[in-house]
Amino acid sequence: MRFRLCRGRLKLELRVLRLGRDLQVVLNGGAAHLGAVALAAPGGADEAGLLVLPGHREDQLARRMARRMADALNCAVCVSAGIHYDAISKEEIAAVERLAETLTERCLAAMTAEQKDEAC
Repeated sequence: MRFRLCRGRLKLELRVLRLGRDLQVVLNGGAAHLGAVALAAPGGADEAGLLVLPGHREDQLARRMARRMADALNCAVCVSAGIHYDAISKEEIAAVERLAETLTERCLAAMTAEQKDEAC
């Protein structure tokens, strides 16, 4: 599955790869790279494994996404995130966070619908 959203110069893409019942999710935008990786299991409260490259700030975004998706889909979710825009403003950072949240919710809606179709 692949989802994209744009707002001005900001363009984010979310891709999902199924690994059995679990998910690998890649979120990138701008100059794509790996900045942070978060791994969450369902029902783990705020616990999530987290790896962050020095100087990167995608950690909390990846953690929130992994936690939300793991709980909603009742599976392990690994989110790899890398977003870079030169001279990004605070307003643009907030917009990136909103875009990522919207992509997460669209992905969950699509996956929930897919699960219902498979149950037939």
